Amino acid sequence: MLCFIVFLFVSICRKMMSVESFQRCIESIVTISDNISDGWKLISKPEDTENNKYILKKQIVQLKNPEDENVQIIAHFEYHVAFSISYGVPVLCFNIWKSDGTMITLEEYWKCNTRFKEYSMYETLTQMDHPVLHQPVYTLHPCRTQEILEPFMEKSKNPIISWLSVVGPYVQLELLEDYLKSC
Repeated sequence: MLCFIVFLFVSICRKMMSVESFQRCIESIVTISDNISDGWKLISKPEDTENNKYILKKQIVQLKNPEDENVQIIAHFEYHVAFSISYGVPVLCFNIWKSDGTMITLEEYWKCNTRFKEYSMYETLTQMDHPVLHQPVYTLHPCRTQEILEPFMEKSKNPIISWLSVVGPYVQLELLEDYLKSC
């Protein structure tokens, strides 16, 4: 019985992403981004911790106004891809501001985002502390990330790009084809 438990534990651990693997993947994303001028930046915090890097991208997106379909909301997104030590997976974090600088609340964004209508809002999109900055950000909840990421771990040259290509569109983050070519 003990051998089976050890085998199961080793099998599960092999499929999980390490911080080092995560950091190699995000560094690759920034290299591609620099070549195509797409705006991803690597941020390294000076703390002497294992989990001190993430990538950041700012983007302006037009959202549907739920109160008037003829009016668009200009939204300023700031996306972060960081590593969650507690879940052992990457997380897609973001904040959104209106053009006047006021933050769009989670509930306001939920109303503007038609891609989540068939899902429960609080199981999919939540506010959590950023894994590196330790401040509140909107996050695609990481509880199912391992399930999405697992098929890419052995087949993709960059599982983070593959994962982002699946989850990013849910929060208006689309990857250019140049990223997908590197997978």
